[in-house]
Amino acid sequence: MTSRHSSASRLLNIGLFDNLNLFTELEARISALPGNKERGDAFEIFAEAYLATQKIAQAQEVWPFEAVPLEQRKLLSLDTGRDMGVDGTYLTVDGELRAYQVKFRSNRTALTWDELSTFMGLTDQVSQRVLITNCETLPALMQDRSGFVPIRGSDLDRLNTDDFAAMREWLHSGRITLSRKHPLPHQQEALDAIADGLQTNDRATVVMACGTGKSLVSLWAAEQRECKAILVLVPSLALVRQLLHEWLRETAWERFTFMCVCSDPTVAKGADNLVVHQADLDFPVTTESAVVSRFLNKAFDGIRIVFSTYQSAHVVAEGMPVGADGMALPFDLAIFDEAHKTASREGTRFSFALEDANLPIRKRLFFTATPRHYDVRKKDKEGDNALVYSMDRPEVYGPVIHTLSFAEAARRDIICDYKVVISVVTSEMVNDELLKHGEVTVAGDTVKARQVALQIALQKAVEKYGVSRIFTFHGSVAAARSFTSGDGEGIRQHLPDFSTLHVSGEMPTSRREDNMKAFRQAEKAVISNARCLTEGVDVPAVDMVAFISPRKSKVDIVQATGRAMRKSPGKQFGYVMVPLFVEQAADESIEEALQRRGFNDIWDLLGAMREQDEVLTDIIRQMREDKGRTGGYNESRFSERVEVLGPDVSLETIRESITAECIESLGASWDEFFGKLLAFSEREGHCRVPRDYLTVGGFKLGNWIHHQRVNIGALTTIRKERFQALQGWVWDVRTYQWETGFQYLSEFAEREGGRLLPVNYQTSDGYRLGQWVSKQRTEKNNLSVESKERLESIPGWIWDPVSEQWEIGFRYLTEFSEREGNCEVQQRYKTNDGFRLGVWVSSQRMLMEELSVERKKRLEALSGWLWEVVSEQWELGFYHLTKFADREGHCNILGDYQTADGYRLGQWVTVQRTKYKSLRPDRKKLLESTPGWIWSVFSEQWERGFRYLEEFLAHEGHCEVTAKYQTSDGYRLGIWVHNNKQSCKNGLLLPERESRLRKIGLVIPARIKI
Repeated sequence: MTSRHSSASRLLNIGLFDNLNLFTELEARISALPGNKERGDAFEIFAEAYLATQKIAQAQEVWPFEAVPLEQRKLLSLDTGRDMGVDGTYLTVDGELRAYQVKFRSNRTALTWDELSTFMGLTDQVSQRVLITNCETLPALMQDRSGFVPIRGSDLDRLNTDDFAAMREWLHSGRITLSRKHPLPHQQEALDAIADGLQTNDRATVVMACGTGKSLVSLWAAEQRECKAILVLVPSLALVRQLLHEWLRETAWERFTFMCVCSDPTVAKGADNLVVHQADLDFPVTTESAVVSRFLNKAFDGIRIVFSTYQSAHVVAEGMPVGADGMALPFDLAIFDEAHKTASREGTRFSFALEDANLPIRKRLFFTATPRHYDVRKKDKEGDNALVYSMDRPEVYGPVIHTLSFAEAARRDIICDYKVVISVVTSEMVNDELLKHGEVTVAGDTVKARQVALQIALQKAVEKYGVSRIFTFHGSVAAARSFTSGDGEGIRQHLPDFSTLHVSGEMPTSRREDNMKAFRQAEKAVISNARCLTEGVDVPAVDMVAFISPRKSKVDIVQATGRAMRKSPGKQFGYVMVPLFVEQAADESIEEALQRRGFNDIWDLLGAMREQDEVLTDIIRQMREDKGRTGGYNESRFSERVEVLGPDVSLETIRESITAECIESLGASWDEFFGKLLAFSEREGHCRVPRDYLTVGGFKLGNWIHHQRVNIGALTTIRKERFQALQGWVWDVRTYQWETGFQYLSEFAEREGGRLLPVNYQTSDGYRLGQWVSKQRTEKNNLSVESKERLESIPGWIWDPVSEQWEIGFRYLTEFSEREGNCEVQQRYKTNDGFRLGVWVSSQRMLMEELSVERKKRLEALSGWLWEVVSEQWELGFYHLTKFADREGHCNILGDYQTADGYRLGQWVTVQRTKYKSLRPDRKKLLESTPGWIWSVFSEQWERGFRYLEEFLAHEGHCEVTAKYQTSDGYRLGIWVHNNKQSCKNGLLLPERESRLRKIGLVIPARIKI
């Protein structure tokens, strides 16, 4: 099908549509045609070709007025002879009938309501009324008119060479050939990852830096899924418009239909969000679930796409078709653009579509450049910036299946690298500038001085880097407007060669687009705004973005700086400028003024840049680590990313102060503490830091390391890897200590063979290996199977500590036997190294019944071994006892008594009494049969005193012993007599003893009666 317009052939023959690159070229050709009729016909033919070739129209067949079928004429009352303002109709791919009107004005003058009212009053038998005009301004009455879509001059200005080539081809042959972009290598990598990721996951996240083509990747991902029902969610209507145009321009789909859903916008006062009305859109928008329902339920064999804002997702849910089971039929795929919005503070308004219970979706694909955000002004215990939001929730966002970071994109030349410029202006510089223009600052005129300071900051940056296209961002629309105003207070006073422009969200779309067009066409230009240029506006690549006022929104910063990082011919860097106005008081140093001024606006900017730039993150991390390790850092890499401009006289001081504050505020104290550990490791050659260890500066490094080990689960993978890269680092200190002991034991065994270790054995470097070995045996049941097996692999290893001691004793006895020819070891005998061999030998004889057969055989195999040595010694002692008893008539032998031949009989008797319970029964009987034998030691002592008293009586003839009397050998007989009298008096002395005392004449006092 070609053009049905009667004048098409004639106008084609004159080459009206040949070799067009811009709409303004066609506009000029039409304006040059003679007469309104000729110009009107030409624009009608263009309109017909536009509808037939541009996918935004969704037209499958177009009829100019003269070719409108009869049934449509009757339906629309076009057969009455009355002008209804209709210049044609077309049928959409999903069967909707739409009418269009064409209005061409040579100078794009504003259209009036009178010109359009008849068309707007057209019967409701058409789903939409479409106005195609080269004009910009429409009547206010039509601003949010439903059932109406304008295609204005600014929309037509977006047409390019390929669009005009497609129209010309269609006009000549009825065929349509559209050129499309194809995935670049980095985009194909993302698409491959998406294809694989969605095979096994119903949710997946793609992280791609700004300017790398996320929008096209999302389109191609949808195309390769071969879905029938697709939902695309974005944060604002302005972004719906931008994404829709990009998708429609590049899609390969032949048969598809779309609709856009957006609730009534609510714009925060002073936020400078883009205000978009229906009259600004070249496509229809609905806020009604019933309209959504009709769209999704109507019969259509192609692909359906719903573009919606996050806030309107509930409208989509209410309009979803229902299956036989009464459940909503799910979308095949949902694209979540700027998906971080669903995780941020706005999440409650943006997160509706995350849950199947709210809006059923088979596959969810999330796109973002900023999956997490930190507050650089708040820090946790480790010194890390506080997390504001994060998409690190696999149960909600699925796994991250592809990441293209900013640094990687810059390295691959997909986007430009960037440089942050901190342009410092002092109050002295401002005063000099004002004096240059015949002005001085006065009390209260700080606003004037500040504005001049900010303009000087931008001027210095422009002069330094030679940039020519600049976006400036401000805290309010009024501040933005003032900055580029045409009077003496505007930036043009400092940049006279630059065009100065301004845009705002509430500015009429036509005026805003005129200003953007002027910016594109200017050789040098500055355009100011509050925030409307961050998203939703098709803007050209710029050389610099300048945050003239502090910008706290990290997302705004990232999106704004993304404008500066877009590639253009000859461009090496995108510059991001932030001014720093330092008001220096009298007698105040520049350092003091900087500290008083503060750096919050710089932290906000660099914090946002750091989150998308791992190179900057690594630079700051390394500098903070070096500070801990050496006390200083090399700032050369930091200067490659962040450059400071300022007065020459104090520039070095300013740069050092700003750098130091940056590292302190943006870096994590964790990295500095890790640097202290590095210093320890490099100095000591290990990481065995004692728990109570303090650095020279008093930092509790031991405590910090303990905390890291205890909280290993909270550490990031990167931090774990940094610990593990340290020489000698272990997470489990007990494991480390065990391995150390085992290493020493292995070396000992290799050197000494199977020789057993004394418990007190230490290595040459002081390691207490004997204690370690003893501990392993004691804790055998608590050791792992692997540890047990490794110990048992050591030559000569024995688990039983007693067995070990026995083997040591046996070895010493063997040496004694070989040297002496017998095993007659004295009880007190010790080896040269202090081993009590005599005690050990005695123990073996005493424990004969408990020894194993194997050990008995080994002892009996020694030269001179006798089991009965103890028996022979006992018999000797008993022999001396019987001789004493026969001679003295009793067995009251003092503990230190020795026989004439030196035998220590007193000691032997004491031992027998002490070992009463362990003596053999036959020996007990022998002792008890000896005259005067007593078991009690106390009885022996009493008998000794009684014997001394008998000697006193024999010598003195009486028993009246004074209390202080002592015998010639020092025995205190007086005390003994006194104690016994008292015991008798108190009734405590045994009757038999009392009787014996009375019998020899001791006067006993009367017993106390109780």
